[in-house]
Amino acid sequence: MRILLTGEKGVGKTTACKKIIELAREKGLTCCGVITSQEKNELIVKDISTGEKKLLAARPGDKRISNGISLCSFVFSKKGIEFGKKALMKKGDLLIIDEIGKLELGGKGFNTAISAFKSKMNKNSILVVRDTLKNDVSKKLDTCEFKTIKVTKRNREDIPMRISTFWIKKRGDANQC
Repeated sequence: MRILLTGEKGVGKTTACKKIIELAREKGLTCCGVITSQEKNELIVKDISTGEKKLLAARPGDKRISNGISLCSFVFSKKGIEFGKKALMKKGDLLIIDEIGKLELGGKGFNTAISAFKSKMNKNSILVVRDTLKNDVSKKLDTCEFKTIKVTKRNREDIPMRISTFWIKKRGDANQC
């Protein structure tokens, strides 16, 4: 099953993904992909399968990123992006891509995320995107079947169990692109 997980900034999409990973692993499933989180004034990308973390983006002027990609209030590290793209190529029972945005829609960043989500190799995938970009991402998924689930303040505690329970029950019946 493929899920497009949406929600407003800061509502708990990443937290839901972390809980889904925990629940999947409790069932003996392997998880792969990326989790992106903001820590202080930087963005960190984590390879879900290894736990390894790299700097993805920092505020302009941060000397750790030279020759990066500027977007909004961050400069994205090419090394951090490549690290994330490699994590998206790994195999597992569940692929999580947290999250894609304007950078990816513009052909940069984790630009392999859409194809990884649609891949027959990743029949069970979660792609995280903010509500404001949901329609743009949906267009890129054109022929791929997926379910959209919106995280809100009211349902964010229930979403991980709801997704995990459904996915585990449907493990052999994953939707096809």
